Amino acid sequence: DLKRYKERSQNWVYGYEIFTSSPTTFAPATDIPISGDYILGPGDEVKVQIFGNRNFQLNSFITRSGEITLPEIGPVSLVGLNLNQAIDLINKKVSSKLIGTEAYITLGKLRTITVYVLGEAYQPGSYKVSSFSTLTNLLFVTGGVSEIGSIRNIQVKRDGKTISSFDLYDVLLKGDTSKDVLLQQGDTIFIPLIENKAAVYGSFRRPHLFELKEGDTLGNLISYAGGLKNQVRIDGKLELTRFAKDSIKVRQLDIKDTSWLSTVVRDGDTLSAQADSALTHGIVELTGEVKYPGFYQIKRKEKLSSIIKRAGGYSDSAYPYGAVFTRTTVAAQQRLSYERSADYLEQSIADAV
Repeated sequence: DLKRYKERSQNWVYGYEIFTSSPTTFAPATDIPISGDYILGPGDEVKVQIFGNRNFQLNSFITRSGEITLPEIGPVSLVGLNLNQAIDLINKKVSSKLIGTEAYITLGKLRTITVYVLGEAYQPGSYKVSSFSTLTNLLFVTGGVSEIGSIRNIQVKRDGKTISSFDLYDVLLKGDTSKDVLLQQGDTIFIPLIENKAAVYGSFRRPHLFELKEGDTLGNLISYAGGLKNQVRIDGKLELTRFAKDSIKVRQLDIKDTSWLSTVVRDGDTLSAQADSALTHGIVELTGEVKYPGFYQIKRKEKLSSIIKRAGGYSDSAYPYGAVFTRTTVAAQQRLSYERSADYLEQSIADAV
């Protein structure tokens, strides 16, 4: 239920919840264009259409030795080539062997590859996926990271070397998928432990617990949280709480002095923002014979005369010695009192009868 979910999610870093609704099955998109840098391998289906002096069509799967066999031409090795290179090679073979003939090459079914998900993954193990799968596809099919796994340092290892370190915040906060990795046979996705975290509370647009990367500043942390709300930017309070060796230090930050934005955030830091309560005490509606009737935001302990002054004062037709002042909380209490009185009266009449 919702209560249990809130209790469990209190210590989740921002981004983890995206995997809570991951699909239990995964079917990669098959109706999108395949880029020319797609690497061919055994199991991929190559469709070759020959036209000109010769006309025929061939659908052939790349064999384990990495070849397809073209009629009247012979075997052509495609393993390790990308799609563009394979198209160029087949065209050259066809034009040199079959004079006056051209070839049109496309891909049919794509092979499956085996990849490994290790470390602090939600479901570590080996997975068979389409060769057109990317790192983010695999993260969703496997349920993503565990509650203590990093979502900002997801490593892709190939042939024993780390070829990419993926930061999921680029996707979640910026919509940037340019660093997503197309997986290859035998790739390993390794998810290390979270190293550093910092919490953001109060009047931020997106208060949460965030994972930190080395060198992240308070400015970065505020950006992750979506920035400050308007009231804080006008006249709010910011506090940075930091754990020392044997104490807790609280630092007040001047909202008008931005030099602290370059302060490097440490593991366990807490940044809180609080709007001045005087700015958010409430809203009143002023109607009748004033120059500018309407809704006005009031400050704590502000008087009615101040609101009238802000509304431009009385109009020429105003009668300043008489006014109607209503308060919703008082009206609600009065209505409740009337209802209780009516119920009491009905009961008294019933008892008398």
